[in-house]
Amino acid sequence: METKQQLGERVASPAARNLELTVEAVVEEYVGSFGWSQFLHVLLVSIVWVFDSQNTLVTIFSDAQPKSWRCINNSSSSLCMSSSSRGDVSSVCGLKPGTWEWVGGHESSIVAEWGLVCDRRFLAAVPASMFFIGSLLGSAFFGHLADASLGRKRTVLLSCILSSATAFLTSLSPNIWIYALLRFANGFSRSGIGICCIVLATEVVGRKWRGPVSQYGFFFFTAGFFSLPLIAYPTRKNWRNLYRIISLLPLSYSVLSFPFISESPRWLLVRGRSKEALDVLRKIREA
Repeated sequence: METKQQLGERVASPAARNLELTVEAVVEEYVGSFGWSQFLHVLLVSIVWVFDSQNTLVTIFSDAQPKSWRCINNSSSSLCMSSSSRGDVSSVCGLKPGTWEWVGGHESSIVAEWGLVCDRRFLAAVPASMFFIGSLLGSAFFGHLADASLGRKRTVLLSCILSSATAFLTSLSPNIWIYALLRFANGFSRSGIGICCIVLATEVVGRKWRGPVSQYGFFFFTAGFFSLPLIAYPTRKNWRNLYRIISLLPLSYSVLSFPFISESPRWLLVRGRSKEALDVLRKIREA
């Protein structure tokens, strides 16, 4: 014989599913397909993709191989005396340490600082591989977290804070191995952004606007890529400063803008928090 609790769970589950399906109807009939408040909500949510792009593509600059090197003045090496070899990076493999230097300085990239050339060249690819392994594992973790307990809004907030923290810690890396480990952590941390931002953006607009709105995030991802050279150029002599700057942006966003973003009304209804879901829809309608 079923207990009262078991019977309640059987009744509650279909009800939650029915409530979930009514969110679209409420948006279409009472809130509106796409108004000013929905535009502002979508804009604030989509901005997070800028930080996701920066953390993903920052290695284009931080892990770049310097283009040129030069001999130190007191060097008497015959190879150093040949000016034609100064633009060929592979030529440094035949030089003794201390007889040459990178034109941009030894802190211009991780390749220059940790000597990832010649027989150590393969190590330069390890951090990027670790980043995407972390992204793969992080997607499963944050996807479960967003559904099971935190919700979409708080998952994005957690992802932004962790991305900020791991990016800053990356700037303190003492060697290539710690750097690769922190890139893994950064990839894991940023995974909550993409999987939740699309949901947060599309659930508050009408059916005909879901397609265009779902693409806005990718426009901001592209904008994040275009912003990287503007940050990388002033920090071209110190790759650590590049990481420090991009670590400040998601943290500032979390403090200043995130309080104005609403939780997913559908997730709230599924979790049995119907009053909060109605408050979200009412706030969007009245704004």
